[in-house]
Amino acid sequence: MRLEQRIRAAEQRVAATYGLTITEHPLAQSNPAVRVLTTGEGEPLIHMNGISAPAMGMAPLIAGLPGFRHILIDLPGHSLAPPYTWQGRPVRELAVDVVTGTLDALGIEQAAFVGSSLGGLFTLWTMLDAPDRVSRAAIVATPATALPGTRVIAEFESLTSPIRGRLEQSLMQLPSPPFIARFALTEAIGANAARAMSADMLDLHRLPLRLPGQAASYRALLRRLIDGATARPENILTDNELARITTAPLFVWGEDDVMCAPDQARPSIAKIPGAHLVTVAGGHAPWFDDASRCAALVRDFLAGDPARAMTEEGTNHA
Repeated sequence: MRLEQRIRAAEQRVAATYGLTITEHPLAQSNPAVRVLTTGEGEPLIHMNGISAPAMGMAPLIAGLPGFRHILIDLPGHSLAPPYTWQGRPVRELAVDVVTGTLDALGIEQAAFVGSSLGGLFTLWTMLDAPDRVSRAAIVATPATALPGTRVIAEFESLTSPIRGRLEQSLMQLPSPPFIARFALTEAIGANAARAMSADMLDLHRLPLRLPGQAASYRALLRRLIDGATARPENILTDNELARITTAPLFVWGEDDVMCAPDQARPSIAKIPGAHLVTVAGGHAPWFDDASRCAALVRDFLAGDPARAMTEEGTNHA
């Protein structure tokens, strides 16, 4: 209980840092269940962050997007959401059920989405399998395994191995100094972003893995997404699937995204009708490198003016 209180206190301090007033929104949901935080007023805007990352990790981006009712989703087994083993049905089917079930529980028929990494993958799957639920979608950073050529970082490969992965899962549940978590994040999001992360934000990324079941949830989901150093084929969108996405998304891509370089992603994104790809300075969580730039791009897109960003120096589009 003390650890949960530390996490909640860190959430409130992060929210205060970015001028946000967050409220936890209990939902009547069956398994798998999510945890929902809300802030602001206006049209609903759904936020989903990457694997093992907290929804509040997107606070620097959210702070630059006024005029929305922001709905931050901690996916099953993430942060203070209940643990979940991601077994049984195909993970894509489970993911779409999580998204649509959350919208149903909130009484939302359709909404705009901001998804990063795993959250981007879940958003794209929902755009394909439940297209009427997504009005607009901004995908910030590589959407996990969605596109061909996505790289599996060493941490993920190691964690999914049969023996070493179980050991690492056990170690995640033990107390450790913050510098270890900051070092571990460096491979995924880049040295600059990891250094810039406040102590409270770092706690939101590292402390939940010590809660019962959360490290196991993290590893179980990874094992459904990847096999060793490669993404499982069923989790990679085909050219035909990309061409079937009818709601044109915006992709905001860090130039140094370790998961997939922008030039690697560009041919796949070009197959989505009307999609835009804009590159920004930074890595796999570019809002930690330049929150104002990322927020401006998403804000223009949600306002119905994605072309505005294309005229600015240093940006590119598919």
